Amino acid sequence: MKPKKDLTTGSIRKHIIFLAAPMLVAMFMHNLFTLVDTFFVGKLGPEAIAAVAASFPVFFIIIALITGLGIGINSFVARSIGARDYEKVSIIAENGLIIAAALYILTLAIGFFTIKPLVAFLGAQPDVASFMRDYISVIYVGSFAFFFGNVANAMLQGEGNTKTPMKALVIANIANIILDPAFIFGLGPLPALGVKGAAIATIISQMIGSFYSYSHLFSGKAFVKLRFKKLVYSGQIVKGILKVSLPTSAAQGAIAVGIFFVNKLVATFGSAALAGFGIAFRMESLAILPALALGIANLTTIGQNIGAKQYDRARLASIFSSISAFLFMEAVGIMFFLTSPLWISIFTSSPEVIAYGEQYFGIVALAYGFIGLRFIAANSFQGLGKAWQVLAITASTFAVMIPLALFLSHKFGITGVWWGVASANVAAGLFAQLWFQNTLKHAERMHLKNDMVRTT
Repeated sequence: MKPKKDLTTGSIRKHIIFLAAPMLVAMFMHNLFTLVDTFFVGKLGPEAIAAVAASFPVFFIIIALITGLGIGINSFVARSIGARDYEKVSIIAENGLIIAAALYILTLAIGFFTIKPLVAFLGAQPDVASFMRDYISVIYVGSFAFFFGNVANAMLQGEGNTKTPMKALVIANIANIILDPAFIFGLGPLPALGVKGAAIATIISQMIGSFYSYSHLFSGKAFVKLRFKKLVYSGQIVKGILKVSLPTSAAQGAIAVGIFFVNKLVATFGSAALAGFGIAFRMESLAILPALALGIANLTTIGQNIGAKQYDRARLASIFSSISAFLFMEAVGIMFFLTSPLWISIFTSSPEVIAYGEQYFGIVALAYGFIGLRFIAANSFQGLGKAWQVLAITASTFAVMIPLALFLSHKFGITGVWWGVASANVAAGLFAQLWFQNTLKHAERMHLKNDMVRTT
């Protein structure tokens, strides 16, 4: 059986659009979780919004592990398919599930020992801190739904199937829209659980979406086959997955840590500022959707073509994705720049919170295109099977952003924080693009050199 989508032949542009379109819907559905949570939690008051916003970096650490594992599996599956090593694909998938189980146990064990210190470090007000503990504790327990669901979707994406993960997220979001108000405000026998209810609704919804993805994998329609009766642990396969997963998770973790420190800095300006930033950050998640969708499509396309040693096609995929991501994200940024109060007012009626969010978009939104360039470069590295470069790019972004934001905040108040964020994003986007193109040229030269050695 061969994969349904061979990305090593045909139009690069059409392949990326074909893969990215369902991914764009899937990414929108993924981010709709936080937007729906923010909408309903916003009815509980600014303190509740601030608590969920402040919890995001902690939640993002879990997402970092999940994303890293998914990217590692996606990249390995895609490269194996490109190299026509079809027997390895199912073994990669099954060993990915073993890693997912281990990561969940590790997350659960460490998580509960870090809740109180992290909340205390942030310095949130007592009522906000209480909401944070409720929200994070539920997310830790239910994180298995994220781990195993993301692994299933990564398997499918690696073989070029982005429609099934899209459908899974659509189903999960419909469930979340129904369950959120029921658990937050109470319905029938269900008590009103407030912020904790939002977390419970999210976990149950993720479980429903994951069930759909696995039903497809076990139906026989997928190229990836899960055969647990023949499960074979492979240290080599695990090492190959972790080679991409660990640096990617560390890079995502660096984002979480960076946002955590930005949150801490913003919190010094009050709960209204933190709530405004929290809403703006969730709205910003919409702006990055085109880049995320194009990035996954780009990763899979580059992975298959690198596996087939077709470097020119890999280069074309990166260039097309980069230009597209820049233009899409810049367009969304301009829209937020011009209309942000309208969107922020959906989540809160507080004039002060709206003003802080509008101020953020007035400075940061016009730099969105450069965030797109950084994301595509990162996914391009992952398609090559290289991920330490992604960690370096991400870490350097926040290594510039946080000190710059801190310095400028002393000079210009909270607007200095926003200028620090925007400046770091511009610099990182340009640097990441240049680095990837040089790396790809070097990889191609080394391949040609090895071919010459073998033929002499």
